[in-house]
Amino acid sequence: MQHSTWIKILATVSVGIVVGSGAFWQHRLRPLQTMTVTKTDIPTVFVAGDYARAFSTNGFVHRLSQAHLMTKALVVNVSYHGQVHVQKVAPLKNNPTIQVIFADNHHSKRQARQLITVMRVLKQRYHITRYNAVGHSSGGNIIFDYLTMAPKTGVPQINKFVTIASTYPRAKTAIKRLPSNLPILNIAGQIWSTSGDGEVALKPVLAFSTALKAAGYAPVTHVIHGSPFTAEHSMLHINPVVDRLIVEFLYA
Repeated sequence: MQHSTWIKILATVSVGIVVGSGAFWQHRLRPLQTMTVTKTDIPTVFVAGDYARAFSTNGFVHRLSQAHLMTKALVVNVSYHGQVHVQKVAPLKNNPTIQVIFADNHHSKRQARQLITVMRVLKQRYHITRYNAVGHSSGGNIIFDYLTMAPKTGVPQINKFVTIASTYPRAKTAIKRLPSNLPILNIAGQIWSTSGDGEVALKPVLAFSTALKAAGYAPVTHVIHGSPFTAEHSMLHINPVVDRLIVEFLYA
């Protein structure tokens, strides 16, 4: 095959990839493009799950900022020993986001303790007094453990909590230490008619809502039903339907 023919084939494939990627991106944003939200200065803290780094929460922040529903504001990196480095991308306005990324991302109890330092920095350096929190998988456990051990002073106060595909085996004994009247959105995944999202069973995720209700809370619970491309554990944090649920809960 002649060299020029190969160039034409490669050029055609490249154009197809670019066009296809653009169409896919627009498809992903479609559920968000018709939304209108209340703009506040209350930031939303995103915490990823086990072994996850920035990629896990980058999708949330990128899609929601592209749809002008939130604003990427801060990226917080926490070292193995708990040292906090903050990168400021934009002012803390218009539904700002804060991504918290742990170097030691496989020990949720330790990460919860390190989150106390993060929150103190956010209050002292950036004067944040209230915040929302979104956790995927063990990110939800990190936030939950933080909330049940956080000091009463010197840190911002939780406004709303979103937990995605997280289980809480010790919730019954720890729930009483959550802030009272905390609004909570609990999202689960179920691939077709299976028992869960492929990694986390549906039953223990829903058990968290049951435990919350027994303790006097009023959680909002949603189950994402669908194929592995929409309801699988790692696909939930790139599912625009999940994005929409989060935005509606936090800001609509």
